[in-house]
Amino acid sequence: MLYNSSGELICYDIYKLFHSCADPTGCGTGPASQSWDYQACTEINLLYDSNGETDMFPKIPFTDDMRQTYCSLRWGVQPRKDWLSMQYWAEDLSGASNIIFSNGDLDPWAGGGIRKNLSATLIAINIEGGAHHLDLRASNPADPPSVRKAREMESFIIQQWVKAARLEKAFNQL
Repeated sequence: MLYNSSGELICYDIYKLFHSCADPTGCGTGPASQSWDYQACTEINLLYDSNGETDMFPKIPFTDDMRQTYCSLRWGVQPRKDWLSMQYWAEDLSGASNIIFSNGDLDPWAGGGIRKNLSATLIAINIEGGAHHLDLRASNPADPPSVRKAREMESFIIQQWVKAARLEKAFNQL
């Protein structure tokens, strides 16, 4: 992404595109931003503020009371703090298998992610210097070594799962 490649523009002002919403980092613009805002009020518990020092966002306080007030005034709803964990079994994923939970430590969402292995097939990969979904994007020469290693680990683990599934299928056909 380039900004001001001509050198003729004034400094980029993040507040021009920042719109206060139920996501303390801002919701952006357009119809998708409204959907995200509503979802952040009803399904996703985004209770964190930013400080501008350990994250990439400006200093913005955000409390549970602030969120409840905002969601009530904007959408006429009250946040459901536990909806996500009730809907998706929280950490009780005993019926699930073959999932990799990757989290970059620079990702503001990482705090809500699964950060430790839950079983031999519910695996957490924590990526130092990793951003939001960086390991899932196309490789780039500027990728940190930790992201390249995470991709290798993810690829290896998935290959093992595929091999095991093929063996099980072949065995069951005997």
